[in-house]
Amino acid sequence: MTAMLRKYRLTIYLALVVACALGALLCIHITTAAVRAEARERFFEQYNRQQFLMAEMASHTLEEKFATFHRNLDLVVSLFEEKEVTSRRAREVEGTLKKIYGVLADTPVIDLTVFDSEGIAVASEPYDAYTLGRSFAWRDYYRWAREQKQPGHMYVSSFMRLAGGRYRGDKAMIVAEGIYSPRKKFLGVAIFSLNFDDMVRRGISAIHIGKHGKAWLMDNSNHTVLVDPNGQLAGMGLEEAFLPKWPDLYDRLRQTDDGKPGSGSYVYEDPADPHKRLRKLGSHYPVHIEGRLWTLGVSTPEREAEAQLSAFLNRQERFAYTLLLTILAVAMLVVGFLSNWNRILSGQVERHTRDLSEARTRLESTFDELLVTKKIAAVGRLALGLVHEIRNPLSAIQMNMQMIRKKIKPDGALRENFSIAEGEIRRLNRLLTDVLDFARSRPLRLQKAELSGIVAAPLQLLSHRLEEQGIRCELRIESPLPLVCDAEQIHQVLLNLILNAIEAMEQSQGERVLSVAACSRDGMAVIVVSDTGAGIAPEKREHLFEPFFTTKTAGGGLGLSILQTIVMRHGGLVTVDGDSGPGAAFTVTLPLSGPPQQELNAP
Repeated sequence: MTAMLRKYRLTIYLALVVACALGALLCIHITTAAVRAEARERFFEQYNRQQFLMAEMASHTLEEKFATFHRNLDLVVSLFEEKEVTSRRAREVEGTLKKIYGVLADTPVIDLTVFDSEGIAVASEPYDAYTLGRSFAWRDYYRWAREQKQPGHMYVSSFMRLAGGRYRGDKAMIVAEGIYSPRKKFLGVAIFSLNFDDMVRRGISAIHIGKHGKAWLMDNSNHTVLVDPNGQLAGMGLEEAFLPKWPDLYDRLRQTDDGKPGSGSYVYEDPADPHKRLRKLGSHYPVHIEGRLWTLGVSTPEREAEAQLSAFLNRQERFAYTLLLTILAVAMLVVGFLSNWNRILSGQVERHTRDLSEARTRLESTFDELLVTKKIAAVGRLALGLVHEIRNPLSAIQMNMQMIRKKIKPDGALRENFSIAEGEIRRLNRLLTDVLDFARSRPLRLQKAELSGIVAAPLQLLSHRLEEQGIRCELRIESPLPLVCDAEQIHQVLLNLILNAIEAMEQSQGERVLSVAACSRDGMAVIVVSDTGAGIAPEKREHLFEPFFTTKTAGGGLGLSILQTIVMRHGGLVTVDGDSGPGAAFTVTLPLSGPPQQELNAP
């Protein structure tokens, strides 16, 4: 028996190796299939997440565009609402209308037109002799404004084909706002004509992911396709476009009427071969525009997303076959290799997930900075015009008041009234100076400076006021901390923040502490100015850096906007933290080596 065992020992070992190899092969097959399915599912989830982010950002951009149109319509309406809408009044405000139209030169706005209460066009920018004097009382927007009488509301039309002019053949739409007297008497209508095709080219058609991943847009208010990636369905109703052949897709699109975002997949016809079906990955996000609901989506054929995954799957297969050959040679090491393989795959999936998350964060940050920059630029251009329009008559008023005061030499109550009026004129002049500082930032004068010296200057300047109000100052400044910056402008930033902190603690009943901390972190200088005041309510915190927004009883609301502009021109960032009590903290982050080249070249 022993001799027989010795004789067949090799055969037994070989049989055991083959059995282990077959078992390992079965395990590899099962494990590989499971890992492939998991990797495929996660990849599709991340792909759809990326499409969701693109749809969300495009939706916010579209809403912001229409909000810009609404704000400028409000400006046009304000020129007429205190008077009758007439040709004479239109000529009086012609310069302002040109400026408003000029601000919108880089937008899809084609023209600006104002109609009187009879529907007669009394103003047009750019000038159009064919339009002026004609009656448009039959148009939907005119009837809406006359009948609804909703001051401040904006009308948004469906799109239509332009029959003439340089945009002939393009689709256009109208946004309008009624002009009313303070007692809601109908005076007329102001409208912008928009080049819908231009707006689509800039904000929707430009969205691409992969080769065939494109954006689409539908109007939920009347269930109409507004933008179709293939250009075949635009203008068609959902029932006409989808219900006969694709009822499942029709039902899915109708479900977007709830105004909620979503992601998923659906079956649709192949544009290359209408007789074939293909599955698409899609995400959508609602667009809310003045009472109308649109839905903007991004969709990609699933096969394209799978093609991007194929390289990874091919590497996985090659690795599996190599592992199988190793198992045949060394069967006992299979379990170790499989465990290591699973760890490598899990690590790759986690790294891809982290990379996508970081990319999303950077994209959101860049988008927010772009919106802030565009808002500041638009307000700056408008502010320059308004300052020049106001300052000259204000100077004339002040000069005449001084002459009158010298001539009549008032006393008593009349003298006090003159003092109040002159004080208000000086206050308006200070506000106009702030507006000019906000709109026309001077070039940066960069030099290497020690941050502790920059911080010490405003504290020394305000030391007497800090002592008077019983405010204890805590300093935690890393030294040395050299910084390339415009020291005067950074001084202005810190002075503004410290003054705000002092004013925030004026009504505080507890201990009053002003804290200023600074350190270097990842090539950036981080400065934190905090106080123990009442804090900032969340609904106010998100508007703090908007021009002319203020929580104070006095002031023009430009201090933090100017501060933010200075920090951004240095390539930095300013944020605020602190709910309503106790205290608030402003964090300024600046690059130690100075602003990047594009920031230096910025106007």
